[in-house]
Amino acid sequence: MRFVTIRVIRVTRHPIQNSPELWFPLPLEVCMKTYYWLNQNRFLSHLRTSFCALIIVGASLTLPSVEALEPRARPEPASGEFFPCFIRTSVRQAGENLIVTFNISGSSTGTFTSTSTSTGVVGTELDVVHRDGSITLHGSFLFTGSVNGGPEGTMLFTYEGIGNAVTGHETLHFVGRQGTGGLAGVHANLTAEGEVGVPELGCDLSGAGTYTGHVVFAR
Repeated sequence: MRFVTIRVIRVTRHPIQNSPELWFPLPLEVCMKTYYWLNQNRFLSHLRTSFCALIIVGASLTLPSVEALEPRARPEPASGEFFPCFIRTSVRQAGENLIVTFNISGSSTGTFTSTSTSTGVVGTELDVVHRDGSITLHGSFLFTGSVNGGPEGTMLFTYEGIGNAVTGHETLHFVGRQGTGGLAGVHANLTAEGEVGVPELGCDLSGAGTYTGHVVFAR
């Protein structure tokens, strides 16, 4: 009688556990490691390519576009002319300097177009006239009008600059903010060159100049 010996081999299968973490975008190092592992099996070569492609696409969808990173408010060029009128309100001596204050009014054209000559610019200015004729000055005024032909509103301007009492030439820097009405959310940064001249009707001193700079629409 012949006996047959049967050898039984037990094969234990370990189920693959599903891991939801695999669905999250993986860093490049993990992708490269996965690529190396999958490369060992030709049967999975197609899966390797698709898997890494999906990771790259998924990661790119989470990155903001360049346009989204750019601010909505962008500066636009501004330029024009202005025509101030000065009415002297006080004069006093301070050591070797002369302190002069003015009420100012006037009009402007170009990017900032005032409503009228009488109400377009209303404010005050203080000048310190030094012994050598040089002037340091600062002031503020309320502008009423429009920007680039848009709806009308108001904007507060503050400024400072230097001048020359002999030649009448002035260089100024203006900052506009606190807009209302059609100028709400509008900001301005301007530089100006002008000449202060002879008196005119209703003005102790008159002037004319040009301005350039930028205006920002933040609304």
